[in-house]
Amino acid sequence: MNTITKITFCWLLIVVALAYHVQYEMSGLFFGKDIKSPEATGEMPYFLHYFNIAVTIIPLFFALLTPFVNHKIFVMVSLVYAVLYLLLNAFHVIATAMEDIFNLSQMTLLTFVAVTNILLVLSINKWRKEQMI
Repeated sequence: MNTITKITFCWLLIVVALAYHVQYEMSGLFFGKDIKSPEATGEMPYFLHYFNIAVTIIPLFFALLTPFVNHKIFVMVSLVYAVLYLLLNAFHVIATAMEDIFNLSQMTLLTFVAVTNILLVLSINKWRKEQMI
């Protein structure tokens, strides 16, 4: 598998795993978990729209554009975004472990995402180095 395919695959895996992450969070509803916060108004806050765009839609754009765009700026932006995404995922694994380490499905999935994100960063960095040659 070439580097571009690996990068695209990693971006897609991370987004798919995020969908499972949300599903796992919502599964508590089936067992009586109350998720409504006291300050909920019934409308999704704007920051959540921006967050969803940042963690799902932008990575999908990277997955789509990676096979088609071979420009140094795009590669660097991809690398920076992947590193920031890795930091977000690493902190999320740590926070979840501190909150509920026995939530095995979430811990396993979040660890999988972090490992995938590490492979993504390594692959994008390899792509960057290949361009320098």
